[in-house]
Amino acid sequence: MADWSKLSTDVLGLIHDKLSIPDCIRLKAACKSWNLAFKFEHHCTPKLQSPWLMLPDHNDTVAWFFSIADKKIYKVPCPEPMIRRRICIGSCHGWLITVDDNCNMHLLNPLTGVQIPLPSVTTLPFVIIVRDSQERINNFMIGEQQTNGDVVYLAYSVWRMRRFFFHKAVLSMAPDADGNFTVVMIYSVRKRLAFARAGDEAWTSIQTPHGFHDVIHCDDKFYTASHGGTVMAWEPNGLAIVSEIVSSDIDEAYIGCMMYLVESPDGNLMLIARHAGEDPIISHTSLFLVFALDEQDLRWKTVKSLHQQTLFLGSNQSMFLSAVDFPELKHNCIYFTNNILEFCAYFQYADSDIGTFNMESKKIEPIDHVGRHLNWPPSVWFFPSLS
Repeated sequence: MADWSKLSTDVLGLIHDKLSIPDCIRLKAACKSWNLAFKFEHHCTPKLQSPWLMLPDHNDTVAWFFSIADKKIYKVPCPEPMIRRRICIGSCHGWLITVDDNCNMHLLNPLTGVQIPLPSVTTLPFVIIVRDSQERINNFMIGEQQTNGDVVYLAYSVWRMRRFFFHKAVLSMAPDADGNFTVVMIYSVRKRLAFARAGDEAWTSIQTPHGFHDVIHCDDKFYTASHGGTVMAWEPNGLAIVSEIVSSDIDEAYIGCMMYLVESPDGNLMLIARHAGEDPIISHTSLFLVFALDEQDLRWKTVKSLHQQTLFLGSNQSMFLSAVDFPELKHNCIYFTNNILEFCAYFQYADSDIGTFNMESKKIEPIDHVGRHLNWPPSVWFFPSLS
């Protein structure tokens, strides 16, 4: 009988490179020699997967991920701090950007268990931790600088910090063997911008008059969207403004919408306006408007159809996938989650603002087989990777 544990690493590599992420994990778990071969030998990254939806759960150490392709939930053990007590403010390149219940931040790849601590929030301007006699966090003092130069501080509980202070973060790339990456974060009630590079011990805050809705990384630059569709490009070296690509020219009726940026399949910038309903208490998503940047006159042009593409929005870096390549996805649809932390925290037991929006029919439908879940911690799209 053949001893499969003695397969050469070259043969294992050929097998590994053809498998889905779940099958790669199963293969590594099959025997010790196979796991060691994958740990120390470098093979091609498994092919791009359709995203998983990270769901809230009551288990402190296990994360739940719903796979659209497999229509099942994968339960993934995660390292400390407890995953149930973290919120995800970013998801890209197979990594999550998390904030724990003491407002400590980490990069986490839940499939490999690798995590990287990020600088303390106290390295941001006017953020002070107040501790009790036993060195436990009592609250945070958050300062806002006034026009006359004075700084006015307000007390934030940890619970309030996680609801109002953190908004979204993105990675420039998956951390490589040399640890190279840059994280850009939208933070504070004024939605300011800060960044940190691999190895930095502090965040660098960028002072601008704008508040930002979204940030993405593409073409070796960061791009931000602010109120009304104003988009800026940022140089990665020092994150200085390269240029204001397009000023606000979106109809005033949509200036109050959440704005998202995404790189189109042909490399063009696109802007998505997310409109909430009229309910004064619990406003769920009612409509998406999609715009593409006309690079000649630098204005937003309305997009009526995504054709065979599918768009994923939320706390993740927005991303297109082809429904031709991923037939389990609905073409010409936007898959969305709720990334307004204040809403998710206040209405933990309300119906989740998660679903699909059909660009042709304008109808919103629930995601098949997901079922009902809590709003806190908020769900987030995760593109699985073993990087």
